[in-house]
Amino acid sequence: MTSEEFWKDDPQLFVSYRTSFINKKKREKEEKDYICWLQGLYIHQGNGLIIGSLKQFIGNMFSKSKDQTNLGTYPKKPYTELEKDEINKNKEQKTKNSNKYNEFQNSLVYFGTLKQQFLDRQRQKKGEWINGKSRNKH
Repeated sequence: MTSEEFWKDDPQLFVSYRTSFINKKKREKEEKDYICWLQGLYIHQGNGLIIGSLKQFIGNMFSKSKDQTNLGTYPKKPYTELEKDEINKNKEQKTKNSNKYNEFQNSLVYFGTLKQQFLDRQRQKKGEWINGKSRNKH
């Protein structure tokens, strides 16, 4: 806010600038908090992998078997991107399911119309036969 706006404009403008500034700082704090939390999560998982590999290493030192099992690896993408990928997979699965349902509905309509056409032809043949038979009798 410029000094000219402060002294000459509406006092409510100052309140708007102040509220906007407070909200901006709050968003920045939330973003930093999330980044720190995410970094802590990565460190926590990394420590878990280190402890797991140490346990495996010590266990393998004293075991006679040559079986070396793989530990988990460090994620190739941040968790947020992995979650987005998972959400996209779920959406794709839902669209596939809805497409299959639509195909099923279309097939029901198709076979229903075939059945109706068949029944109509049967009725028509019956009517012709009855009419033809009744014509022969009279």
